[in-house]
Amino acid sequence: NDAKAQKLAEIAATSVTELEISKAADASVIAPAVITATAAIGATTRCIKLAHNSVVIAVTGPSGVHLAGQTMFITNVSGSGTTAHTVTLSAGTFDGTNNIATLNAPGETLHVWFDSAGAGTIIANVGSVGLST
Repeated sequence: NDAKAQKLAEIAATSVTELEISKAADASVIAPAVITATAAIGATTRCIKLAHNSVVIAVTGPSGVHLAGQTMFITNVSGSGTTAHTVTLSAGTFDGTNNIATLNAPGETLHVWFDSAGAGTIIANVGSVGLST
């Protein structure tokens, strides 16, 4: 019983940070950021929905470095239009080179996984999301 008590004491002394919980959580349970105008958003935002038919949305702030080991989803949920919405990473890249994603048609989606250095690997590019620096 002494070993069991010691193990329980070790577990009770364990704590986790909000960032550790966020990293362990699946992106599908994280509420998406629905963006309707140009905005700066948090470095750990992992699910971004761009929603405006005619006004350009320029999003800045998410960081591939802060999202190391996680995925990010960006989707153009506008009902119509060809407005070129952009998401610019504050650090890291979407594909090892480019840090700007441009979505200019409803339904376009980018799904990216970031490594420990913040270099992204494209899992899916639905439509033709443009990448640039």
